[in-house]
Amino acid sequence: MSRFQLIENAPYFADIQAQPEAVQKLVSAGVPSATRSLLDEMANFDRIILTGMGSSLNALYPSYLRLVSAGFPVWHEDTAELLINIKGRIKGKTLFWIASQSGESAEVVQLLNELANVKGDVTILGFTNYAESSLGSRSNVLFNIQCGPENTVSAKSYVNTLLAAGMATSVALSEEIDPEIFQLPKILKTYLENWEKCYEALDSAIAQKRIFIIGRGESMAAARTGSLIIKEAAREALESLTTAQFRHGPLEMASEGVAVLIFDGYDDLRSLNSSMYKDLIRLKANPIWISAEAQPLHPGISAPPLTSQLTRPISEVIVMQILTLVLANRKGDEPGKFRQISKVTTIL
Repeated sequence: MSRFQLIENAPYFADIQAQPEAVQKLVSAGVPSATRSLLDEMANFDRIILTGMGSSLNALYPSYLRLVSAGFPVWHEDTAELLINIKGRIKGKTLFWIASQSGESAEVVQLLNELANVKGDVTILGFTNYAESSLGSRSNVLFNIQCGPENTVSAKSYVNTLLAAGMATSVALSEEIDPEIFQLPKILKTYLENWEKCYEALDSAIAQKRIFIIGRGESMAAARTGSLIIKEAAREALESLTTAQFRHGPLEMASEGVAVLIFDGYDDLRSLNSSMYKDLIRLKANPIWISAEAQPLHPGISAPPLTSQLTRPISEVIVMQILTLVLANRKGDEPGKFRQISKVTTIL
């Protein structure tokens, strides 16, 4: 058996490799006209709630940061927690951005049922891969993420949800669509055709079993999704935290037995993350700098060269996907093969 046979035969790996094509399909389709019309009126809503479960929720986080920075009354909350007191979340005209790849996640279906019976002026913008799903058919406005069928752990569905939400946010903010998205399919294709380079870099860099993933701002989408898909695809436990949260306690664990993956982030955030990198060196831990920059601040892992606010979170999660391959392959496991769960969670 070749070293990478388990990886290359895995349906999950096929989904990872299919991401450039899925992204191209979404970019070519653009933001649907009905979605544009709704987003053009977003300033008229009293509350905007971005929600989903797992990686779908994480994919909305960069959009949440951009919208809240622009002054929109926006929340970002996991759907299960939202259901605890949904009536208390409705305020005046309320817009829900609901993301679910399948459109059938248990919590999302329950939320749709609750919203159908709640008193109030509620509008639903759904992000899903299936127009005929519960979410697709019951949304007031649908943004189809166009990723096509997906076999196991979220890969192309996550990237396309992240991209669709980012494109929608640009419309809501009356911004031009980021021109870097038109280069995105080609850049991802080139990087994934040479995925072994990132694999070898990660495999060489990480010898420790105790691993943290940290960052700030938009990078937390990739950090949280990385932590999730590593549990799903490689069945290894590791934690994602903001860099500041890591300093508030977990830094006590810093030692030769701990690896800390650090997303570099932007400008002032990068300098703060760099301070943590230097502290970890001083404490004899193993910090691993992940950057899409042509000239990174520290040596480390090179992510796909995508550096805009919209595309950088996509670049970062590609490295996390390849890390799942590394950690699964070390154990002789097929990456992304479900044993205990299925792709769609139907139990609350």
